[in-house]
Amino acid sequence: MLIGTFISMLTCAFSAGAEEAQMTRLSKITVDADHLPAYRAALAEEVRASMALEPGVLSLYAVFDKEEPTRLTILEIYASRQAYEQHVKSSHFLKYKNGTLHMVKSLELVDVDPLLPELKIK
Repeated sequence: MLIGTFISMLTCAFSAGAEEAQMTRLSKITVDADHLPAYRAALAEEVRASMALEPGVLSLYAVFDKEEPTRLTILEIYASRQAYEQHVKSSHFLKYKNGTLHMVKSLELVDVDPLLPELKIK
């Protein structure tokens, strides 16, 4: 009986550790300079909504290049691939995506592996 309980505990521990891994991505975007203020406003609205409404969206940290302000990179961290899939189907993301298509000159999505995935952004 004791051995069965121990094996059950180990199985649960390994199952918990086998959860789907976080998904981390860099979105590298170049925006048309004529649309930069409108793009920034749309992105800010989308990031705020995603962070407030989606528990699976862990970080959407957008930074603009100081020397080339039309270039930005977004560090995206999701709890799982499923959280990402839910995010891109959300109404606030689709509003942002459809509303800014004409503003974006280039988009590169780069899936990355974090050095220390357990490290949290303070």
